Amino acid sequence: MMTDPQYPPATARHGRPAPPVTATERRQANARPRRNILAIIGLLLGVAAIVVTFVPDVEFVAWPLGGIGLVLAIVGLTQVKKGTVGDRGLAITATAVTVVALLTTAGALLYSTFIGGGEGGLHLPAVAGDKHSVVFQVSSAGGATVRFGSLSDQRTENAPASTDAWEGQASYNNGSYLLTLTADTRNSNVNNIISCAILVDGKKVAENSGTTIALCTANVG
Repeated sequence: MMTDPQYPPATARHGRPAPPVTATERRQANARPRRNILAIIGLLLGVAAIVVTFVPDVEFVAWPLGGIGLVLAIVGLTQVKKGTVGDRGLAITATAVTVVALLTTAGALLYSTFIGGGEGGLHLPAVAGDKHSVVFQVSSAGGATVRFGSLSDQRTENAPASTDAWEGQASYNNGSYLLTLTADTRNSNVNNIISCAILVDGKKVAENSGTTIALCTANVG
């Protein structure tokens, strides 16, 4: 059975010898801390989120990229404090970049929704001559309360109990919008299958279904 060699004890203060230092302890003291992989990944995700925010049609991907990046950066910073990994500066940078990414994404969404609508924003109901058409669809065997539109402008209607789809119409010219469609049952005692869908220029961009509530969201523009 092999044991770690004992090094001569160092002279300690007050005349008491310090305990001997083993080879294992010496190697641990001289070992360089491991790279902070989580902080590196978090930083890359934060940078990617900032870039994607300004790319049309895929800007919604910035939310999960920034969120996951922030979680990884915080975990990496926690590991630095525990001493298990190094790169403290990198972990702090990753945390800051991912926070900036999320703030940038939120700012772009608020701007496009409340300021940058352009030419009247989202029209509810639809206006003839607009460049883009939006159709909100809900089917509910037991009837449902429907709320549809954008974050800044929504309507509420009742979808009758029918297998035929209820439809709401909207339109817009320019700008970006977060379209939302929520349908929930009006009778909780009935097993009600609810389905929702959002179509833009005839193309389905969101769909969902549930037994008591269905929620559809889509970034367009």
